[in-house]
Amino acid sequence: MTITVRAQRLLPVARTIAWVPLLAGAALCIAAAILPPLLSQSSAMARWPGYGALGLCAGAAFLLDDPASNTVAATPMSLARRRLLRVALALPLLGAVWAASLWYATSAPDTVFGPQTRAGLSVQLAALLALTLAAAALVLRFMPGEQSGWIGAAIPFTLLGFALALPERFPLLAFPGGEEWHTAQQHWIALLAIGLVAFAWSVREPSAAVPLVHRRGR
Repeated sequence: MTITVRAQRLLPVARTIAWVPLLAGAALCIAAAILPPLLSQSSAMARWPGYGALGLCAGAAFLLDDPASNTVAATPMSLARRRLLRVALALPLLGAVWAASLWYATSAPDTVFGPQTRAGLSVQLAALLALTLAAAALVLRFMPGEQSGWIGAAIPFTLLGFALALPERFPLLAFPGGEEWHTAQQHWIALLAIGLVAFAWSVREPSAAVPLVHRRGR
């Protein structure tokens, strides 16, 4: 398959993606990286690059909303492939914005989140993104045709609220260099696994419902 043919197949899908929320999330991510170092009184946790991840995931929550979903449902392309294609088209933008923001935020001379935390912070972004997309996909699975973006966008902020309320023995937000950081990273990896499994389940082909008349006749 030539590049031209592939582009012709991808272009209609790209046109249905909600790029405005994605770009807004990207702008929030960049702002979260730039603004805290400019504030002389900002706390160490205020410089957590994960705040940028929250904005990025909130914008990505609208990725699966497809106004043409009822039409493309009749095509031979599977539901999982349609969902993954939409995510794949947005990944270059998400990855580029996160990489640039993370590099800037972790390169400041007085930040506690230095270059050595970039891998761990990227795991946190991956977990937030997986949970966000899983929530959006689950809404679409049980309520086809609905706009799932708003529910998905609430997931990263809800998770942040839980993280702030969790007791110290179950940390999610921690400063690098201590035992709490390693424990928190294990929790983020577990959340990433949960998000991936939930997303994989939500994009399965829905089973055909048994008509109610047949059920009563049994």
